[in-house]
Amino acid sequence: GERGHFLLCRRRFPRDHYHGKVRLDQALALSARWLSRLGRDLEEMDLARVVFLDTETTGLSGGTGTYAFLVGMAWFEPDGLCLEQLFMREYAEESALLAYLADRLRGCGGLVTFNGKGFDIPLLATRFLMKRQNFDLEALPHLDLLHPARRIWSLALPDCRLETLETRVLGAPRAGDIPGREIPEAYFRYLKTGDGREMARVAEHNQYDLLAMIGLVSRLARTLQAPLEARRPEEDLGLGRMLAGLGETEDAGRLLTRALEAPLPVGPRFRALLHLADMCRRAGDRQGAQAFLEQVLDEDPAHLVAAEEMAKHLEHRVGDLPRALALVD
Repeated sequence: GERGHFLLCRRRFPRDHYHGKVRLDQALALSARWLSRLGRDLEEMDLARVVFLDTETTGLSGGTGTYAFLVGMAWFEPDGLCLEQLFMREYAEESALLAYLADRLRGCGGLVTFNGKGFDIPLLATRFLMKRQNFDLEALPHLDLLHPARRIWSLALPDCRLETLETRVLGAPRAGDIPGREIPEAYFRYLKTGDGREMARVAEHNQYDLLAMIGLVSRLARTLQAPLEARRPEEDLGLGRMLAGLGETEDAGRLLTRALEAPLPVGPRFRALLHLADMCRRAGDRQGAQAFLEQVLDEDPAHLVAAEEMAKHLEHRVGDLPRALALVD
């Protein structure tokens, strides 16, 4: 183009492609109703025209000196999934890469990322600004999957890194993948030597990230459409907590109650009881709220959250000031 050159790689997948146990085009089943509940700016998001986006960068902390040397994008088309990777072979190719990226994203149905609100999008917005290219990336509707993933699966997994979710939730473990922390140094070696073999591994890592994001949306769609399907009790607790926050109290109550029927560790069990107490309080069921709080305090009389909530309940709703004061003391 008139701004110069960069390396563009394009690959297509059939609509019924599976990543692990999840069929990717099931992501399109995530309804507008649920999207609007997941974020205020998502009412206008159109998953049929959305772009899944992930970057590989010269540093993991961001800042004006950090470049996105590889930008991966994926979107659904009528006959399949298209995946493009824009690669900056040298710093001089950044302007051309950014111009193509802006053209591709202009008029899309929104963005889906994993931790993009905290990293990818601010970084790219900075690069557009530094190159004096007028494109308001942050104005696009944006679903950052890190947040719903944490709400649903954080209690069931050792961490909520994308690779962990890909392995444990999607059933798609990676083999021979380059760790993300090694990618900046791999790019610097490439700039010095011109040897692209490590960059092929980086591109594969980026592709897996994109497929994992699409798979997570597919899994999210299935989970929200059928919230009472059998799953691990820790997932019941996470999903129940999320649905309670979205006002889906009936399903949330069933999930939290079902989670308590399993032998949960003490911490998650107390969380479930406290969520149920809060739901009862909001519904005006004072006796139910007190019963759930008492279950926590019977096991742990010094539990700070339960003690505080019970003290407020006794003071404001029951009028038992001596017991409320005793709990505070």
